[in-house]
This record gives sequence, structure tokens and C-alpha cells, in this order.
Amino acid sequence: MESWLDLALERFDEENDPLVLRTRSVLARVVPDAPLHARLINTLSMLEHMGSHKIMATQHSAGIDQPTLKHVAEEAHHAWFMKRQAEKTAERPLEYVPADLLAPASARMYFQRLESAMTRTLGRQKSLRAVYLYMSMIVEFRALWFYRLYQQALKRAGHPMSLRRVLGEEQSHLADIANRLDMAGELSDARAAEFLAAERRLYERLLGAMQRAAAAA
Repeated sequence: MESWLDLALERFDEENDPLVLRTRSVLARVVPDAPLHARLINTLSMLEHMGSHKIMATQHSAGIDQPTLKHVAEEAHHAWFMKRQAEKTAERPLEYVPADLLAPASARMYFQRLESAMTRTLGRQKSLRAVYLYMSMIVEFRALWFYRLYQQALKRAGHPMSLRRVLGEEQSHLADIANRLDMAGELSDARAAEFLAAERRLYERLLGAMQRAAAAA
């Protein structure tokens, strides 16, 4: 019998199928171009860093548990890994500044608007933990989807960078967060579908901005 997460992942893939070719097109344009590719990887590093910072900013009570600490540690490691790969590709130090990023305004807006939407919906519960868990879960859906396409693009381009560890940890995060929501009695299929639909619209905007930035480069 399939779990809620298995069914939700299947639905996510179906609903995002129209975005696969566009995402592959951007990656096919970016990956072979070292300066452009470095900006993409650095943008991913920034997003991972934003994610780890959000966890630390909201989950700092005396009751913080091991899974949450493990999550923040792994998100910070992903930010470091991406930064290291970006600078290796660029052959110079990079910062989280517009010239070193790909569609930076849209990338930051993606994260902030998604969090705002969840805070508005869940704020009535006065539960920062519920916001953290839902935010983490929804972002993990996208991360797993995007990194799989990215890994395929790297392989097609013969690029040595591997996302195997990142993919494994994102998969583990997603399963863990979904289980924690369920155990807390917070998991709602309707609510998750609402948040995933909002995230898809924000990702589509980000993807469009990345397409324009890649074309301009």
C-alpha cells in the first residue's frame, strides 16, 4: 500500500510535468558555460544557506530535537558544498551578490513569498514549528525534483560534479518531515496541495527569470 508521501510525490511529478522541458532547457544552456554555471551553483548555495538560516532563526527553543539539528546541519553542508563547487567552477571566490548569482531577486523572492504564504495560513495556530515543518516539506519536494533533473544534465554534459549525497539527504529530509507532521497531527493533504500549488507558481516565476538571465548571458 502506497504511503501519503508516495502518492503526493506522484501527484507532484504529474503537476510539474509541463515544467520539465523548460527546466532541462535552462540547465542545458547553463551547465556547459562555466561562468554561468558557477552563478547557478552559487544561487543554489544561497538558497540552501537561506534555508539553514530560517531553521536556526525559528527553531531555537530549549526543546529543539535531534532531527531538527540534523536538518539544519545538512542544509548548511549543502550550502557549503554548492559554494565550494561554484568557486571551483568559477576559479575565483564568489559572494551572494547580483553579479555572482543567477536571477538573484527572483530566487530570494521565491523563498520569502513561500514562507509568507505559509505564515499567513498557519499563523492562526501561533505555531512556528508547523510553519517550519510545512516550509521544509514543500521546499524538499522542489529540491528533490530539481536536483534530479540537474544530476541528469550534469551527466549528459559529462560534468564531474555529483549530487548523489545531496539527493540522498533531501530524500531523507522529505520523508522525515512528512512523518513528523503526521505524528504531530498536522499533516493535511488539502493544505499540502494548497502549498504545493503556491510553490509551483513561484518556481515557474523563478524559472522564467533564470531563462531570461541565461539568454542575456
